[in-house]
Amino acid sequence: MPTTDYYEVLGVSRDASTDEIKKAYRRLARQLHPDVNPDPGTQERFKEITNAYEVLTDPGKREMYDLGGDPLASGNGAGGGFGAGFSFTDIMDAFFGGTGAS
Repeated sequence: MPTTDYYEVLGVSRDASTDEIKKAYRRLARQLHPDVNPDPGTQERFKEITNAYEVLTDPGKREMYDLGGDPLASGNGAGGGFGAGFSFTDIMDAFFGGTGAS
């Protein structure tokens, strides 16, 4: 299970629309952007909201995240292996096409 609650990071509900997520991100980005606020702690927070935005505005990444995976932790083929951010259903769908094997 991902350790960061991306919905909480952006201050939106789990059923927030893409537009609501974008508005929340823009509001926070204006406050936390490194050009506006050079504090190192603020820069880390900016990276966190950017990661949340990246996951929650991409339908595939959001679905993976909602199912308990962390699409950013398993990216770029790093680590690999069963369970690295993928549910059992995702693995089975990859092998058997999602409609069941015959």
